[in-house]
Amino acid sequence: MTKLKAIIMDGDGSSITHDGILPDNLRDLMQANPQIHWIMATGRSLDLLRHLPIIDYLSPDVPHILDGGSRLTKTNGESLLDFFISPAELESFFAQLDLTQIDFLYYYLDEQRSYLYSQQLELWQNRPMFTSAITHDSITEYHQIALANPPTKIFMRVKEFFELHDLTWHNNEKNIDFTAHGVNKGSTCLRLLETLQIKPEQAAFVFNDRNDLPLVLHPKLSQITTIKVGDYLPEIKATHHVATPYKVAEILEKLIAQNAAK
Repeated sequence: MTKLKAIIMDGDGSSITHDGILPDNLRDLMQANPQIHWIMATGRSLDLLRHLPIIDYLSPDVPHILDGGSRLTKTNGESLLDFFISPAELESFFAQLDLTQIDFLYYYLDEQRSYLYSQQLELWQNRPMFTSAITHDSITEYHQIALANPPTKIFMRVKEFFELHDLTWHNNEKNIDFTAHGVNKGSTCLRLLETLQIKPEQAAFVFNDRNDLPLVLHPKLSQITTIKVGDYLPEIKATHHVATPYKVAEILEKLIAQNAAK
């Protein structure tokens, strides 16, 4: 059996609970095994990831897959790879928006710049994740900001789900992530493993949601050991299946113990 070198984890609902709790047994396992690359693969941007306790235990010396695959960034903010949305894609996106169905649009550009649009700013701007954002209640102004400062991902919360046509996007209920053409967790994970000189069979991936499927189903990543959490994707097969994030560490501990037995 091939030695495990990297454990790649989705965040919400996978390695942490939906209410932001990092299970104690997973935290302890991460701390006890610094020889493993503990890598996040999340739809969150770095600023939103920093609101989760798991960030303190991720490997600091490797980049993490953020913004749904749009960025490879270390936890200190050093970005190694960015896939920016093109002007043509932005124009198509804004042309398709039904403002009556949108709670907010948000994107994080860097440590100094993040941008929030909402017609109801009073409901969103004071939430901890958005307190440092530059706020706008004019969609025309927000549109121009995005063209002048291209995002890698726009995170949109909607009142009612709707599709975006001829664009790359993923949804989780009423949350929609819009990224550059062809950019997802799978394409960026392949780049990351190549950079780290790690073979897919030397990695494991913990997942639970539809935006994880481009990684799970990527033909060049088929040898990754997969751990599915919960029952949201009954049609998707995985190497291992657990009910909740509290059970993930038990599987990972066994995989790491197999390393020690070699």
